[in-house]
Amino acid sequence: MNTVKMKDLLLGALIGAGAALAATSLATCKKSTIPPEKALKSVKEAVKHSYAVKGSWIHMKTDSIKKFDVPFTVYSGGLTCEKAGRLEQMDFVVDANTGTIVELQKQ
Repeated sequence: MNTVKMKDLLLGALIGAGAALAATSLATCKKSTIPPEKALKSVKEAVKHSYAVKGSWIHMKTDSIKKFDVPFTVYSGGLTCEKAGRLEQMDFVVDANTGTIVELQKQ
């Protein structure tokens, strides 16, 4: 095989490998969010020991917030809960990457 063709082939292979490596690295660095339904389920699971959840909702799109100067990608939503025979409305903010409650407060 001609040395010029071999160099071109090697150069093309190196460029292709570099592009594949860069694309893979970018894909693994970007955090993926959990589905909003899973985030809602984790909130309901976390409060079930203190409240009987009678209704719930969640925004399907994420928001960006800062809490204690730490940036979070979050879902927000609400719960209707029963405690001691009374209904209470609660708002929540949940981390969209982990499902961890960032904020939970009564209305």
